[in-house]
Amino acid sequence: MQSVENKHFFSFSAAVIFVLLLCAGIMNGQEKTQAGWQHLHYAVFFTHMDIEHLLRDPDQFKKTMDYFAPVKPVHVYLEANARGKDDIAFLKTLADKFHVMGIRTSGCLVTVSAIHEGPMVYNDPADMASLEEHTRTLAQVFDEIILDDWLFTIATDEKSLQERGTMSWADYRTKLLLEQSKKHIIDAAKQVNPQAKVIIKYPNWYEGHRRNGYDVYNETLQFDKMAVGIETRDLTTQDQHIPMYSGYIFQKWWSGVDTSKWIGSWLDNYDMKGHYNDYNAEVWQAVFAQAPEIILWCAGQLYPTNPSSDVYPYFCKELPEFDAAAGMLNGSARGVPIYLPYGSTGEYNIFGYLGMAGIPLEPVAQFPKESQSAIFTLNSLQDPQLPDEMLARLHDGHDVFMTWSLLLKLQNTEFKNILSLVDEGGSVSSAEFRLRSGWLYGKTVKSEKPIAFPRIRTTTWPYVRSVAAVQEDYDYGILLNTPYLKGNLYVLNMPENNYDLLRLPPGVLNTIRFAFVKELGVTLEGPGNVGMYLFGPKQYVLYNMSDDEASLSLKFPQRIQQSGWRELAHDASLNFREDTTFVRFGAPVVSTVSLKLKPFEIAVIQAP
Repeated sequence: MQSVENKHFFSFSAAVIFVLLLCAGIMNGQEKTQAGWQHLHYAVFFTHMDIEHLLRDPDQFKKTMDYFAPVKPVHVYLEANARGKDDIAFLKTLADKFHVMGIRTSGCLVTVSAIHEGPMVYNDPADMASLEEHTRTLAQVFDEIILDDWLFTIATDEKSLQERGTMSWADYRTKLLLEQSKKHIIDAAKQVNPQAKVIIKYPNWYEGHRRNGYDVYNETLQFDKMAVGIETRDLTTQDQHIPMYSGYIFQKWWSGVDTSKWIGSWLDNYDMKGHYNDYNAEVWQAVFAQAPEIILWCAGQLYPTNPSSDVYPYFCKELPEFDAAAGMLNGSARGVPIYLPYGSTGEYNIFGYLGMAGIPLEPVAQFPKESQSAIFTLNSLQDPQLPDEMLARLHDGHDVFMTWSLLLKLQNTEFKNILSLVDEGGSVSSAEFRLRSGWLYGKTVKSEKPIAFPRIRTTTWPYVRSVAAVQEDYDYGILLNTPYLKGNLYVLNMPENNYDLLRLPPGVLNTIRFAFVKELGVTLEGPGNVGMYLFGPKQYVLYNMSDDEASLSLKFPQRIQQSGWRELAHDASLNFREDTTFVRFGAPVVSTVSLKLKPFEIAVIQAP
C-alpha cells in the first residue's frame, strides 16, 4: 500500500508531465488557436508570389503578419507554384510556423497551364501530368487543398472538337472536367494523403459556368467542400459589372447544393484603388449570407506595395462593426423565392439588380410550388416544365412574377392569352411614370433623366398597367398586373440598361416591391441601391449601397405594436406612423417604421 507522501508525489509528477505534454502539443500547433473575432472567421490567401515577397524572409514574415494582425486571421492559404517546381521543404516550414502561431494552413492550386496560355487543357496528357504533380506535392504538406477559380477550359483545338462530337461545349466540358478533376486532383490527393480534403471554389461569372466546364451541382457533390466567390469589385470599372447584391445571391444559390460543404466566401480587391466602400460591400454580402469563413484574396493585393491596398485601412476600421452585426443576425434568412436552376443563364445578374432594388431574395434551384409569390426569369426556362408549373401555381392561388423577356419566350403557351396587347417591339423612353393602385390612377412621378424600355402597348381593358412610362401619345407598360385563375400574374418590363432599374423614382420602386407584400409581410419604401435582408419573422436589415443618404420605411399592411422596436447597429431613432385613409373602404391600417441611412450604412431593425 502506497504512503500518502508517495500518492502526492505521483499526483504531482503526473500533473507536471501533463502540463509538459500540453505545452508540447501547443508548440506543435495541436492545441493553440489564434484568437479571432467572436462571430466572424477570416483567412488570408498568399499567392506563390506573395509567399516569395512577403513570407520567405523572416523579418518580412513578421512585418507581414503584423500588418494583417487587425484582421485576426485564423487561417491562411498557401499557393503552389503552378508554372514551376514547388519548394516542398519551405511550404512545410511555413505550415509549421503558422501552426505554432495557432493559425490553420491549407494549400492552394491554381490550375493554369505551364504549356498553354491560360487555363489547362484537360485532354492534354502533359497538362494533366503537371496538375497531378502539383496536387500530390500539396497533399504531402496539407490536409486541405483549395482550387482557385481556374478549374475551367476554353480549349477549341482540333482534338477538343473531335472529342466533343455532337455534344454542346457545355455538356462536353462539364463531363471532361468532372472526370479529370476526380482522377488527377481528388483521387491523386487522397492517394498521397488519405485525410486530404479538396475544395472547389466557384467564380462569380455564373453565366459562363457550364459552357466552360463548371457544373455547380455535380462538382459540389464530387468535391469534399466548396467556396463561393463574391468579387463584385467596382461595378463601373470592372468588365463583369456585377451588382453588389449578386455577391449575396451567389453564396445562397450555390451553397444550396449541400450547405454542409460550404466553407465560406472568397472576395478580393483587385484593381479597386480608391473604392473602399465597394470593397466593404463585398464583406457585408458575406456577413449577411452568414458565411462560415471570409477569405481575403490576396495578401499581395492588400499589402502597401500595391495601389489597391488603399482599401485596407477602411476595411480594418469596419472590422468591429462587421463582427458586431454578424452577432446580431437572428433567425434564418428569408426572401422571395427566385427560380434559378443550377447552370442556368438568361438575364445577366438580374437577381443582383432586383436585390439592389430592395427586394429580398431567396434563390431556389427547385420549382417553388408553395410560396405565395415567386420570381421567374429567362434563367427559369432551363426547366422544360416551367409553363405548366407556373400555371399550376396560378391554379392554386399563388402569384407568378415574371420578366417581360421570359413572357416573350412563352408565346406558344397559355401565357400568350393572359395579357391583351395592342402591339410590342422597339423601345420607348420617358422620364415620367404613372402609378395606379386599384381603381385609382394615383400620381405621376419623374426620374432624373429619361429611361429606355422595351415598348409594350396594352389595350384599355382589362387594365393591367400598375406602372407605365408616359409619353404624349400613350403610356407604355412597365409593371403589368392581372388576376388569372386564382392567382395574380405580374410582368416586369426591365429597362434596356438593367442598372436604370435602380434610378427609377421611389414611387415606381415602391409599387414593384408591393407585389411581394403577401409573401414577406412587409415592403420597403425608398430609393434604389438599398438592399433589404430579412432574418426570421422579426428582423429587418437595410444596407444603403449608394453615395447618397436614403430615407427609408418599412411598410406593414396592419397595425403594429410601436413599443419595443430597436435599431441595433447604431441605435438610430425610428419613426412610426399609422395610415387609416382607406380603412373605410375595407383596407387595413397601414403602419410604417422609418429612418435615414447614410451612404454605405447598415441598419439592423429588431421588432418586439
